[in-house]
Amino acid sequence: MRHPQLRVASILILAATAIASTFLSCTKAEKDYIQGIPVVASYGYNLSGRTDRIKGYLFKIENMSKVHDPCLMFIAKGVDGEDEAYLMVNSTRYQFPPLIAGSKLKTELPSDQEMGKRGFYALSHRDDLLGKIVVPLKTEDLQEGINEVTFYKGDQGDGYKVMDSRIESAEYPSAEVVGITYRIIARGRPASVADFDYVMNYKGEDKRKETDVPEWARRGKVHFYRAGIDYEHLDRMFEMFEEARINLIAVHVPPDEKSDDYARVKALIDRCHENGIMVTAFFSLGGIRLSNVMMNPDLIKYVSRDEYGDLRWREHGRTYLADLTNKGYMREQLDHVRAAVRAGVDEIYYDYAIGGTGEVIDFMSKIRGVLKEEGRNLTIYGNCKGDILVDDLCDLTKSEGTEEAGIFDGEWVHNVTQSRFYYAAGDGWKPYRSKYEGADPGVAHPGAYDIREGMKYGWRRPIAEASAFQSHFAIAETGSKLRNGWIHQDNELAMEIWKGIASYFQFLEKYEDYYTDVRTVSEVGLLAPPVIPSFEVALTRIPLFDAMAELNVMYDILLLPRMNADLVNRYSAIVIPDIPYIEEEQLKVLEAYKKSGGRVYTIGSCDELRALADTYSPSSLIQEIGRKTRRDEFSRRLHELSGAPLVSIPDAPYVLANVVKKLGSEQVILHLVNYSEPVENMKVRVNLEGVVDSIDRDSIILLSPDAVPQEVKVVSIRGAELELTIPRLEMYDIVAIN
Repeated sequence: MRHPQLRVASILILAATAIASTFLSCTKAEKDYIQGIPVVASYGYNLSGRTDRIKGYLFKIENMSKVHDPCLMFIAKGVDGEDEAYLMVNSTRYQFPPLIAGSKLKTELPSDQEMGKRGFYALSHRDDLLGKIVVPLKTEDLQEGINEVTFYKGDQGDGYKVMDSRIESAEYPSAEVVGITYRIIARGRPASVADFDYVMNYKGEDKRKETDVPEWARRGKVHFYRAGIDYEHLDRMFEMFEEARINLIAVHVPPDEKSDDYARVKALIDRCHENGIMVTAFFSLGGIRLSNVMMNPDLIKYVSRDEYGDLRWREHGRTYLADLTNKGYMREQLDHVRAAVRAGVDEIYYDYAIGGTGEVIDFMSKIRGVLKEEGRNLTIYGNCKGDILVDDLCDLTKSEGTEEAGIFDGEWVHNVTQSRFYYAAGDGWKPYRSKYEGADPGVAHPGAYDIREGMKYGWRRPIAEASAFQSHFAIAETGSKLRNGWIHQDNELAMEIWKGIASYFQFLEKYEDYYTDVRTVSEVGLLAPPVIPSFEVALTRIPLFDAMAELNVMYDILLLPRMNADLVNRYSAIVIPDIPYIEEEQLKVLEAYKKSGGRVYTIGSCDELRALADTYSPSSLIQEIGRKTRRDEFSRRLHELSGAPLVSIPDAPYVLANVVKKLGSEQVILHLVNYSEPVENMKVRVNLEGVVDSIDRDSIILLSPDAVPQEVKVVSIRGAELELTIPRLEMYDIVAIN
């Protein structure tokens, strides 16, 4: 599919202030351009009752004799084929195409999109496409001084969004869409044309490989404590680390290597290494605290500024957003990394890895250079906010917004959808670290549902869920009351919580072999844009993703930009959930898959993808799949294509399963997580046809961190099909087969 056309409708309005627009040098393209300055709709325009003109730009041309072959270039989303989009350059009208002709692109998302104490970097309208559009202009329609460009939808509805605009010399015979992407091109600040160009031209040159990652950090090996270090009670801290088999902790390393604080941290790191514990150095990328600026006003030069010259906040009134392109800021950050490396840390952690995607990639690449200079192969752990291109440079990533799992007020809360996306983002080998939010009761963001005496209680199930779906779990976001209760051992409830956490981590250490060197076993591939859902990012397809998990469909996410023949040919069926745009080469991969016997279930989506369908449902299914009739219909259609399900648990509606296989062996591990009340004598059917040659009855074992019977009853084995009964599933069991 070729150039799609988004429904763009941003508005432009003149603010009659003198706005200085300047010539900037576009380093990538080596061209000069004139940057547009956004202006909002005038008071008179608002009074008119119109809604089709929402945002516009002012351009200052200082010398018309230097303007040749001018083109207006802008990035936008929401421009579809339903409306006749056009723009006005001063008083002249220019048509421009939609991103996808004839398509109704979604621009609405749930109102909770902006929830969260960190809502400043929440992405609204992320379940859609972003496109770059070029409109050639006539020189005579421009003038020296201020030029106004205004965007219109062509009707009286809400508009699309234009995110950045510039005038640049280029040769285009007519207006056209020159690029489309599902990718995140910036977080924490508005995206720019330069960001778009970087992402479209970046080929993953710095992507890390599995062989690059140190052995200690591989999936299934890490038990992470990131809840703060009490230097006054280190003996108790190390006692806690032993109780919970902690083998990685996080510390803040001061930048001044001659300070007492630095010496104290280095001594802690040395003690950790003596006890077989690795250490992560905690950094927050792109943030400059207001308090630090007040103490050192010179830091203001490192703060990012918007198009009007105003300072950008990361958290309003608390932390400014740093300018990652500032050489002084970069130099200080790299020097701080060197100090951490010399203190002996084993890993560098960057929280809030936000900014322009290209800026953050460049930053991470420079960190790699420093580590190479220091002769250390440290892991980089990034909280990249779902930006998969940035994730590629990290050895492991952090999942955002993992919640306390369970059934609350009739609602099923789980994090499996997010887990499957992170698994795909990590190419099936890269670990991610999961922590559930909600440390502080009353904080307006998702997380803890069970709060007792001001402490969140339900830790075991998120640990079980994370472990079952290929995550490391981080003990973090605890809150001071709970943490102090653990350390001082003076709070009975806190100690009960800690005992549960420790027992689960002890289980994970004892049976580490079942969590390392494994890959998921899936029957279905699910095509998806490269955006990871979390409490920051709501996607319109989430009801479908969740339903597949709740139906115990063993599926893998196939990220569109990574799709290739080797990837899709692993699956008996591919589900295409309302994908409005796909590149030509990606479409060819699916067409070849279909010709070779693959089966396709298309939901909504563009004409080309509907043409591939063996079975089809309208896009409305995605939002209606919560209804039993629609869910049953979906399940029936899917299994007609993919064959018998890998796992069936007929009488336990709130139990989720995952199946993984040990690399290079016939060993299969079945993970079972219960989200509701304990289940007695639970029947489970497992179909491993095509996964293993046979099943050895005598090598089936049941294990659990819970105090439950661990004698599985094997009802029958027919070839590679197994039926068994679990005597009691409280919260988490694993069944090892072969």
